[in-house]
Amino acid sequence: DEFAKASLEDVYGDKLNTLVQAEANTFESILLINKGKGVFEKSALPRPAQSFPLLTAVYHDVNKDGFEDAIIAGNIYDTEVETPRLDGGSGMVLLSNQVDGYTVVSPAETGLFIDGDVKDLELISIDGVAYLVAGRNGGLLSVFAVGNSPSL
Repeated sequence: DEFAKASLEDVYGDKLNTLVQAEANTFESILLINKGKGVFEKSALPRPAQSFPLLTAVYHDVNKDGFEDAIIAGNIYDTEVETPRLDGGSGMVLLSNQVDGYTVVSPAETGLFIDGDVKDLELISIDGVAYLVAGRNGGLLSVFAVGNSPSL
């Protein structure tokens, strides 16, 4: 109750005098499309990809259509006491729309579920089979075979 009613001065004390002030113009996770000659076009990722902090992505032609798809993940468990952990992500497959963005594939279709404080994804190949390796803070690695369809 005391914390809920506390002012910024109550919570941070003298630290407020030494804070650096910055401004954010957007919190969207975006795709930057290289148009060449140092020009990039910005495109927001689909709304479901905005529901968690995107910390890592790998690119792989999941559905074998000749275009790179994205597999994304991320969560933040180690937040400040006044900020709840950001844990809405469980990994997501985004299929390229072959022009300028992605379409979300449902977890029911992909079978992808990476719980925990995900910090990194890597794609590795063993005997010609692609595997997605997910690393989590304080957790075990998860490994998923990547098939020839939106399913993992």
